[in-house]
Amino acid sequence: MAILEVKDLKAYYITHRYGRTTSVKAVDGVSFKVEKDEIYGIAGESGCGKSTLLKAISGLVKPPLQILEGGVTYNFDGERLNILALNDEKQRRKLRGARLSLVPQGSMSVLNPVRRVRKSFEDVLYAHFDLSEQEFEDVVRKHLDALGLDWTVMHTYPHQLSGGMRQRITIALSTILKPDIIFADEPTTALDVVVQRGVVQLIKKIKEEQQNTLVLVTHDLSIHANLCDRLAVMYAGKIVEEGEVDRIFSTPKHPYTIMLLNSLPKLGDSSPRSSAPGAPPSLVNPPSGCRFHPRCPYVMERCRTESPDLIEMGNGHRVACFLEEGSK
Repeated sequence: MAILEVKDLKAYYITHRYGRTTSVKAVDGVSFKVEKDEIYGIAGESGCGKSTLLKAISGLVKPPLQILEGGVTYNFDGERLNILALNDEKQRRKLRGARLSLVPQGSMSVLNPVRRVRKSFEDVLYAHFDLSEQEFEDVVRKHLDALGLDWTVMHTYPHQLSGGMRQRITIALSTILKPDIIFADEPTTALDVVVQRGVVQLIKKIKEEQQNTLVLVTHDLSIHANLCDRLAVMYAGKIVEEGEVDRIFSTPKHPYTIMLLNSLPKLGDSSPRSSAPGAPPSLVNPPSGCRFHPRCPYVMERCRTESPDLIEMGNGHRVACFLEEGSK
């Protein structure tokens, strides 16, 4: 059963300056479903709209970001809820942490540099429960022990911890209420590969123990290969390919996905890696037709004027490319 359904979502950054309106089409007509208890990955180059999509579907929409069209529907134990239709901030706050939680990009986006780590846990737990001091300590100790973290971190300031430890604390903070769905935005950014491995293992452990759903955004395809069940590849505000991770890595269909995978290093292969030529387009004025056509080696005339739809290729594999229309 789908726990999250996104339908024709358009989320733009709209600014008004000096009598001029500028629209950044960060998410432009995105539709997908996330099944209960799965890990769903979203990949793509920097600036393709991944983080904006995560903000929109988690209800963290603040100016200049605006939702122009579409719906984001959650299915919590049979109760359907359109988070974009909630006008009451109190209702949204009640959902956050308990039903859905966000691990943002960078631990210092969560941890206050002038407050001890304990205060951050108090903010989360006391916002949802009326706990005594002993009950608070029991809940936090049990959660930290389950994640292999020591109680002593509660008495430290964020600057006294390493980047990897801060990220572990951030993940522990986001999952202490055992939310139904967790959104992780680049959880391993700026961490070395050894620390990345520890963070990935922690995410896996939480997923197995709490049986929640995870939506993971990262440009690191190796993390997607390690963690995810299904993967969506974004380019210039649109999903260009979606399917099971193994299928996308073994038989990618979209030229952009193929180029992304060809750019990855391979064991035993020291030859130079190739990548997509050129640079991603400006989302203020994206190309007409298929947005990848200026960089695509297989471009056809219709690609310049028509925008391809995501078509079903079988076994849940979808691709938005005119080259695959005859392969359905």
